[in-house]
Amino acid sequence: MYLCGMKKVLTLIVCVVAAVNVWAGDDKDYIQVDWYPLCTDSVGWNIYTGGFVIGWDNACGIDVSMGRSIDIGWLNVIGTKFKTRHGQRITMGVGIDWRNFKLHNDVRFRQDGDNISIAPYPDGAVPKSSRVKVFSLTVPGLLRQRLFSTVDIFAGPVVNFNLHASMETIYTLGGEKVKESSNKIHQVPVTVDILGGIKWKFIGAYVRYSPCHVLQERYAPAFTPFTTGIIMGF
Repeated sequence: MYLCGMKKVLTLIVCVVAAVNVWAGDDKDYIQVDWYPLCTDSVGWNIYTGGFVIGWDNACGIDVSMGRSIDIGWLNVIGTKFKTRHGQRITMGVGIDWRNFKLHNDVRFRQDGDNISIAPYPDGAVPKSSRVKVFSLTVPGLLRQRLFSTVDIFAGPVVNFNLHASMETIYTLGGEKVKESSNKIHQVPVTVDILGGIKWKFIGAYVRYSPCHVLQERYAPAFTPFTTGIIMGF
C-alpha cells in the first residue's frame, strides 16, 4: 500500500512539472527540469530518486552480531540532483531507513521500567535472538565525483529523524517460548551519519558511520553504529 501511494505521488509530481514546461513554452530563462525519466543524468537540475542500500550493522559499545544485523534503506525516495559539466553531482532528498542491531546469543537486551541493559539469559534458557530496531526518515546531502566514465566516488552527511524504535528478545525456557518486547526504548530523536563509498555503473559499496548514540544514554548503554554494504541505482 505504501508503494502504491508513493507511485501516485511521483506520478503527480511528473504531471505538475510537465505542465510547467508546456506553460513556459520556448522561454529559456527559467530553470529547466528534466522530468522524464525521473532518473535522468543531464547537466543542470534533475528530479531524482534512487539509492537502494542493503548493509550489515556493527556497533561500538555493544557486542553486535554483524552478520545478522541488517540495514535496509532508500536514500532518496524523492529528491533533486544538480550535475555540473565537470562530473560533479550534488544530491539532496528525503529517504527512509531501517536499522537492526542483533546481539550475539550469549547476552540479551533487557528492559526494567524505562531502563534498558544488556544482561545474560536466565539459567536454562535457549536463546533465539535479541535485537533493537530503528526506523528513520533520512535527509542525505551527498557530493558525487566522476573519476572515470563509469566510476564515481561519493560522500556526505545523512540526517536521521528516528521516528520509531523497538526492542525484542526471544528465547525458550522450560519448553516455553518467552518473548520480551517494547516500543518505548527512548531512541535519540535526531542523529547524523557520515556516508561515503564508490560506485561502478549502477552498483557500488558504501560505509556509514555515526558519532551519535542510538539510544539515549540515561536510559540505555551507549553505542554508535557502523555499517558497510551495497548501494544500487545511485
